[in-house]
Amino acid sequence: MGYHWIVLFLLFFFVPLMAFVLRQAMSMLMPGFRQFRMESAVRKTGIGVNADIIYRSKTGMIDGENPVYRLTFKFVTREGIEVQSSLERALDMDSFIRYAPGNVVALKYDPTHPERIALYRHDRPLILGD
Repeated sequence: MGYHWIVLFLLFFFVPLMAFVLRQAMSMLMPGFRQFRMESAVRKTGIGVNADIIYRSKTGMIDGENPVYRLTFKFVTREGIEVQSSLERALDMDSFIRYAPGNVVALKYDPTHPERIALYRHDRPLILGD
């Protein structure tokens, strides 16, 4: 009979607290995991293109001591459609300068859904021939 308070404590305090903590952890991890999977698929089957960085905004998140920024790109598909799309990246000081608005980077886009993009690993502008 002396352990009823422990059961009540676990039932009404600890279990809801753990559910809240797990829910918060999943809400932080899932967007990054989805973006990683999408970018991996686009890197395999995407079409390469040069893109202009038109906007960079800080998200308020931190990844490995580096702030996370939302980078917005503008590019033209093979079909001549102009597309704007965004990615989130943790940027160190060198990357912050590299991904400044007005710079050009190489990325790949999904031909069926052009808003789905992925940066090249070494994202220097592409030299596209005829």
